[in-house]
Amino acid sequence: NKQYGTWILASESTFLEAGEEFVGRKLDRVRVVGINEPVRLYEIVDFRNEISREKMESLEVFAQGLTLFEQREWQEATRHFEKVLEIIPGDGPAQFYISRCEKFEKKAPPENWDGVFNLSLK
Repeated sequence: NKQYGTWILASESTFLEAGEEFVGRKLDRVRVVGINEPVRLYEIVDFRNEISREKMESLEVFAQGLTLFEQREWQEATRHFEKVLEIIPGDGPAQFYISRCEKFEKKAPPENWDGVFNLSLK
């Protein structure tokens, strides 16, 4: 949670099991310590019946940015994450991905990078 600026993270299977009453935001695919198979992380954002229109809009823009990020379109992804910050100032995951995009613009990951990040800490 600390690195993404989130409160609640869950694996994709846990998020899907939680049901439709929760709204989540798709984040990285990661390999955790001791497990070789990557898992998709989700931020649990809010209850579906309580989330604001602005927050839902920001999640849609973020999802577009994440898709661009995973396609290595760093500048376009950055524009989407910056738009998220216009809607929800201080959004942790948007700030995190802007920083990562800036890093990858300077030094791209290897061509054979599969988009998965290896976590060394729990």
